[in-house]
Amino acid sequence: MSARTQAAPRRPADRSAAIDGYRGFFVSLVVAFHFGATFLVGGWVGINHFFVFSGYLIARLLIHERVRTGRIAVLEFYRRRARRVLPAMLVLVTAVLLHTWLTQPPQQKSQFGGDALGTVGFYLNWRLISRQDAYFDMVGSPSPLRHAWTLSVEEQFYVLIPFLILGVCALTRRRSRRVLVVSAAAVAATWWTAHVGYRGLDSLPRVYYGTDTRLLALLVGVAAAFVFGRDDRGRFPRQLSRGTAQALGLIGFVVSLSALFVLSPTSAWAYNNGGMLLFAVAAALMGASATDRRDLPLNRIVGWAPLVFLGRISYGLYLYHWPIGLWLPLSGMPTVVAGTIQFALTVALAALSFRYLEAPILQHGLRAFVRTRLQGRVIAFGTVVAVAAAGFALWRTPQPGLADVPPLVAGQPAYIPRSGAPMRFGVVGDSVAVSLVKGYPPKAYRDLELNDFAAIGCDLMTQPLVVAGQQQPESQVCANWRKDWPVKFGQYFDRTLLLIAGTHYLTDHQTPSGPAAPGTPQAAALIRQSLTSIWQSANRNGARSVTVMNLPCRRIDPNKLDPSLRFFAAKGSNDAMVGWANGVIADWVKSTPRAHLLDLNAQLCGGGFTPTVRGIPLYHDTLHFTPEAAAMIWTWAAPAVRRNADG
Repeated sequence: MSARTQAAPRRPADRSAAIDGYRGFFVSLVVAFHFGATFLVGGWVGINHFFVFSGYLIARLLIHERVRTGRIAVLEFYRRRARRVLPAMLVLVTAVLLHTWLTQPPQQKSQFGGDALGTVGFYLNWRLISRQDAYFDMVGSPSPLRHAWTLSVEEQFYVLIPFLILGVCALTRRRSRRVLVVSAAAVAATWWTAHVGYRGLDSLPRVYYGTDTRLLALLVGVAAAFVFGRDDRGRFPRQLSRGTAQALGLIGFVVSLSALFVLSPTSAWAYNNGGMLLFAVAAALMGASATDRRDLPLNRIVGWAPLVFLGRISYGLYLYHWPIGLWLPLSGMPTVVAGTIQFALTVALAALSFRYLEAPILQHGLRAFVRTRLQGRVIAFGTVVAVAAAGFALWRTPQPGLADVPPLVAGQPAYIPRSGAPMRFGVVGDSVAVSLVKGYPPKAYRDLELNDFAAIGCDLMTQPLVVAGQQQPESQVCANWRKDWPVKFGQYFDRTLLLIAGTHYLTDHQTPSGPAAPGTPQAAALIRQSLTSIWQSANRNGARSVTVMNLPCRRIDPNKLDPSLRFFAAKGSNDAMVGWANGVIADWVKSTPRAHLLDLNAQLCGGGFTPTVRGIPLYHDTLHFTPEAAAMIWTWAAPAVRRNADG
C-alpha cells in the first residue's frame, strides 16, 4: 500500500450497508446449515468472517478515536461493548436457564448451568475445549449455549484490542510499519494454529474453539484497519481506483463462497496449511471494499435491503437460532418446511429483540427504560448477578451418578472390581459407540480402563457408502482414523477389543459388481470382511480377544436426527433387517477363534421394541443412547468384556 495520502473527505459514521449485507449473507449460511441445509457445511467459515469484520470495524473506530482525541477511552470502549453484547445475551442465557430448570435431567442441569456461567463470564470456549465438546457433534444433548463460544473469543480479544492499537501506534508512526507489525502477528498466529493443528476428531475442539487459534482472523481485521484507516494526521491512504476496489471485494466474496464447496468441518488444510488465513484475508478484502464510500456496483448488490436487514439483526439471529433449532425440531415435517418455519421464527425474534431491546440500550443505555443512571446501573449489575447466580445454582445440581442406574439384567449381582493393575480394553465403532462411551462410569469399574477409538460419522466398512443412488466418498478424517486407531490401540497396550456393530451395516455399499444392498449375500460378505479386518488390525497390535456387540432394535425418527444421519432411519427401524445383520455377526463370531458375542438385541428387544428399559429412556434422538441408558448397558457389558478377556 502506498504511503502517500490525501485529505479525507467528510464521511458519515462507519456504518456500511454493504458490511451489513455481507453479515446478513454469512449469518444466513450458518443458520441455514443448523436448520438442515447440510450442503452448506462449508458455511461455518462465516464465523471466521464475523471475527474479521469485528476486528476491522472495531479497530477503525479506535484508530479514529485516537486520531481525533489523542487517546483511547478504554473504559468507555468497554462500556459500549457491554451495551452491545450483554442485553440480548442475558435474554438468551435466562431463557436457557429457565428451559433447563423446567425440562432437563440433573446431568444436563449441571452442564448447562456451567455453560451459562461460561457464557456470562466469557470463557465458554475454553470450557467446551476442556470437555472435548465437538461443535458439529449432535450426539448426546448438545448445549443450547454451545454457539456462544464466539462471544467468548470476541470479548477476550476486545479486552486487549485498545492496548494493541495503542502499542502499535506507539511503536511506529508510519502506516506501512504498523501494517507490517500486525500482519506479522497474524502470520505468527497462523503458524501457531498449524502448530496446535488438526490431527483427528479428538483435536477438533481445541483448534476450533481456541482463542489463540481464532486470533489470526481478528488480527487480519486489525491489519486491514491500519491499511485503509486514518493515519496520525487523520488522512486516509490514497484511494484505490473504482475498478480495483470492486475487484478486491469480488475476489474476497468468490474466495469466501468457494468455502461452501471446498471446506468441511474437518478440513485439515484449513487449520494446518493456512486455509483460515486465506479466508480471513478474503473477508478483509470484502470489508475494505464494503466501506468504500463510492457507489460500487458490488456494494449495491450486497446492500440489497433484505440482506442489510438480516445484517442489522445478525447478532440476534445468531444468538437465538441455535436454541430454537434444539427446542423446536418440528419432527414429522419435511426438512425444508421445518427449516423455513424455524428461520422465520428466528428472524421475528431477532427483529423484536433489536427493535425493543438492543437498539434502545445501544443508543441510550438503560436510561431508555429507567429515569436515572443510578437505576440503570443497579438494574444492569443486578441482572448480571442474578443470571450468574441462577447458572451457579444449576451447575451445583446434585448428580445421581451414572453408577446409580439399575442393572440391565434384573437380579444381576453388583460388580466387584478386582485388585491390581486395571485391564485395558479398546472400543471401536461409530457415533453409537461414542454415545455408549459417554455413559461409561469409570469409578464403577476401577479394574477396567476403557480407551475410546470410536469415531463419529465413520463407517466400519471400507467400501464407499451409497445414499440415494450416489456414492459417498470417505472423508479424509475417517481415512486417517482407519489408519490411526490400530496404532493407538497398540500404544495403549489394550488387551481386548470391544467392537460395537455400526448402523452402516444396514446401508448400501458399492462393490466392483455394483451396489450391495442389506439382506443380500454380497452385503453379508462385506460385514464379515469388516469384522475380520478390524479384528486382525487389533490382533496385530496386541489384542488377545474380540467381543462384538450387535445391533439393537430401534424406531428411528428421521426428524429427530442430524440431517446427515437421516438415511439410517428406514432400515435401522426394520427389525427383520436388523435380525439379518445380527445373524451375519453371530455366524462370524462362531467361526472366529477368540471372538465373543454380546447380544444387546436380546437384552433390549427380547419382547419387541420398547423405548425404555427399567424406567430408563434408551435413545435421546431415537438412534444414540442416552448417558443413563449407556451406563445401564455397561452394567451388563463391562463384566462380559472382563470375562471374555480372561478367556
